[in-house]
Amino acid sequence: MHRRALPRLAESSGLRPVLCRGTGPASTSISARRFASKGGLPKKRSSQGPSQNGPFKMKAEKPGKTKVAQDLQRVLSPEACAWLEGKQPMKAKENSPKTVAPPQDMPPSMEKLMFAASEAPIETESPVQDEEGAIIDDGERFLLGTLVELRRSGLRAVGVVLGNRLFERRWQVLTLTLQGEVWEHQEHDVMFQIPNFVSESLAKACGTGVDATTDTEMKARVQMLQHLRDFEKQFEAEMHEVLERARHIDLYDRVRNPEPTQWSALTVDDAVNILYDRPKDVTETRRLAVQTYLMDYGPHYLAEQRRFLMRQSFGVRPLEQVQNIEAVHAMAKNDDPALDRFAEKARALVLASRKRSTESWNESPARQPLEGVEFTEKEMHIIRFLRDSLGVLRRIQNDYYAIPVAQILKSVGLYDPEQYDPAVTNVFLIELGIIAPWEDAVTRSSPLHHGENPLDDLSDYRPTRGFQDITPEGFYTRDIVESLRHDFGDSPVCVIDDWGAEELDDGISAERDPLDPSSVWLHVHIADPTCLLSPTHAIARDALQLTGSRYYVDRTVTMLPPDVGFSEYSLGHIPDQPSKTMSFSAKVSASGEILDYKVRPGIVRNIQRLKYDVVDAALDAPSPKVFHPFGTTSTKPTFPTPSLDPTVLDMLRLLRETCQAVLQARLRKGAITLALPQPDIVVRPRPVPDDILSNGTLRPSVFRGFVDFEYALNETVELGSRAIVSEAMKTSCRIASFFFRDHGIPALRRSVGAMQSELPDGMEKLYSTRDENGVVDYYESIRSRISAPSARYVTTPGPHSLLGVADGEGYVKVTSPLRRFGDVLAHWQIKYALLAEKGERHFPLFFQESWLERMGQELELRELDARRLERLQVDYWAHLYLTRWMNDPAADRREYDPLQHLTARALATPLRNLQTKEMNMKVYVQELGLMGLVVGLPPTTVPSPGEELKVAIKQVQLGPRPHLNLTVKE
Repeated sequence: MHRRALPRLAESSGLRPVLCRGTGPASTSISARRFASKGGLPKKRSSQGPSQNGPFKMKAEKPGKTKVAQDLQRVLSPEACAWLEGKQPMKAKENSPKTVAPPQDMPPSMEKLMFAASEAPIETESPVQDEEGAIIDDGERFLLGTLVELRRSGLRAVGVVLGNRLFERRWQVLTLTLQGEVWEHQEHDVMFQIPNFVSESLAKACGTGVDATTDTEMKARVQMLQHLRDFEKQFEAEMHEVLERARHIDLYDRVRNPEPTQWSALTVDDAVNILYDRPKDVTETRRLAVQTYLMDYGPHYLAEQRRFLMRQSFGVRPLEQVQNIEAVHAMAKNDDPALDRFAEKARALVLASRKRSTESWNESPARQPLEGVEFTEKEMHIIRFLRDSLGVLRRIQNDYYAIPVAQILKSVGLYDPEQYDPAVTNVFLIELGIIAPWEDAVTRSSPLHHGENPLDDLSDYRPTRGFQDITPEGFYTRDIVESLRHDFGDSPVCVIDDWGAEELDDGISAERDPLDPSSVWLHVHIADPTCLLSPTHAIARDALQLTGSRYYVDRTVTMLPPDVGFSEYSLGHIPDQPSKTMSFSAKVSASGEILDYKVRPGIVRNIQRLKYDVVDAALDAPSPKVFHPFGTTSTKPTFPTPSLDPTVLDMLRLLRETCQAVLQARLRKGAITLALPQPDIVVRPRPVPDDILSNGTLRPSVFRGFVDFEYALNETVELGSRAIVSEAMKTSCRIASFFFRDHGIPALRRSVGAMQSELPDGMEKLYSTRDENGVVDYYESIRSRISAPSARYVTTPGPHSLLGVADGEGYVKVTSPLRRFGDVLAHWQIKYALLAEKGERHFPLFFQESWLERMGQELELRELDARRLERLQVDYWAHLYLTRWMNDPAADRREYDPLQHLTARALATPLRNLQTKEMNMKVYVQELGLMGLVVGLPPTTVPSPGEELKVAIKQVQLGPRPHLNLTVKE
């Protein structure tokens, strides 16, 4: 049997039902406990518990001959005893559930304790949000009666969902496992599911308590375990067959990339299709066996890090990386002298690097090759191994790096033996000269995209659906909507953005309706790169891979390459030349309601390129505050006293009045904004030049000095001209959804469900703190235990609760086609519908709804990864700034140190770390704009959510998951 196959719940397997007590009230449950002894016999237990033979006599007797021990007869119902003895159970009296007597004092199973103790540390990174403030998460609700496979830190369990509950603002799942215990776990612990494994009524009958408290719950749980036992027998047989088939065809050799340094992708369905001749006949049990094989077959397959349940996708490791892992493991196992030689050489390099860092602290950044040191082939294996170990963020599989990495770092002898983790590994590689000190560990490694690319399917559309205007290379031969473009003449269009903005893809204008002067036409003009780019071009496929432009701290990675002409589509890029647009117009009443709308390709000629600060000064409007906790060396761009054309200034005032009315209308429908100040790190030079980065060869370099960077704290609340632009953009996205809805055309809409509170009056309290702009007290959302809604892509007009958009209205992002792929997709669909409306096409759909649903899932996952990377990288640079501030050789000469005056506010109830036994609590450090973890919270200190604490920094961790540990100040 495969070593990771589930344990069998059978009389011959060394598994036996025993009494188990969890952490809840003392009551009875049935637990199938695995014992580690060979031959299927249970290990001897302490005199405090049941006898060595166990509470149930599991002899190989005929059915009906097994006798339940007397000690269990006292606590089990007659029906349960009869069932276990193979007899016909007695009928229970209706409507009179019996209470089960308290069990003996038995601890939770070792599996449950290990699973709970291996829970990921409390998340301290900032929440990943989209541009409308909605949380982008990877959660999923599970139907009662669903069979689920759980994985965490290499541990695995299987069970049936009994319930979902909202606790501490996060959804938890309650699952009855094969061990007979109810486990609480996170949604993302689920790697496989079989809905309707048992009926919902049976799942409800089991109850959700740690223990069964009534006769009915006991009987239901026993019945549930029988279903799990039968499933386990079938799974074990399937596991044997999958092993044999995979070995016979050498599955890894078949699916790996022929290029030994490149990854490939493999889904569970792909593997099923390879292993079985008739994949359509494959059962869910067999699919789980195939997935289990991929999860546990050595280091060859790496599971998708986020939303694995949706994709069920693996990255197939390159042959070179697999061989490298095997080589280092062999060295560690055999105590190869190469490890000691490497450690000795590395120790000298690290010490020299530390000395050089102090000496050159205030110098400009520089890199030179390291002379006089050569690494052997085995030593290069070690370096590659250490570098590759940084890419493992979520440990749902066995970690093939942890033990050898710890052994290597221990041999070097310069790092804390209590902390051999990716953060320390990252520091070691920097001090070794493999990674530049100003090179982050978050975005510089090659990202893995294991999912499909739905654009590859577009070749199916080519014969009949509008691709006759596309060159073989994938560009349009002409502007396919030229005849439909509306010329906005000399009406001024304001393109308002920040200093240094790189992609100017939206402009706004307004005019009163001449037939209804109380109403205003609000026009939003969006850059139109789809004049050139078609869905079949390789650039479009690459754009989906990126999802959007990446605005990293140290560089920008544009979604559309500027060197093929896309930069020319920025509005006003060529002075005094017209720009082609997709324009979205709304007729807005004095009360802010949308009375009418128009969607049309346009041409704008009078483009006014303005800066937010300039417009705010002209309108005497507030600007967001920027706070520099460590001071600033940069100067804000200066500009003369605004002297705008009176026509432009009048239009800006009309825009402000109109957008404020639209905002108030949304607030009446429940719009709300939750926000906290966030760090903003400015690096100079930007982009960081390639010649001072690591050269990619994994050969050590000599680095001196450091880049110049600055720490700022920005308000995320939109004020002044930023609020005007933001409201106009939201309006155009609502109009786009109206267009698709009224034309009966599917589109990818952003939908956000309603917020929920664990308290009866929680939502009422939260809304009572809302100000005139819809911003609420963030800490009231914590106190009221508000669960932030998550954003999803849907093809029907669903609600967006944060924006006050009702169900049936919908919200389609269309305002940033130069930097967001989903917006490009919507522009293609709109153009095709307009052409069909004018009779220039016979079919109004560019993309079918089923195709859009697949695209929505893929886009959602890629956007989540992209936003998380951007957020993590900002956190990395912020933590790096703190590290350098604390380690500055001149630190003792400072007159004031802001790190000595930190205030944190509690974000959650303190939780006990099951490994360290300390009470820890997630907090927000107000002066830094960072999440952190207060560790070792004194027993006398139990702050309520939102309460302030004086804290001090205990530890700053860098690496792929930057982390800030704090202590409470006396």
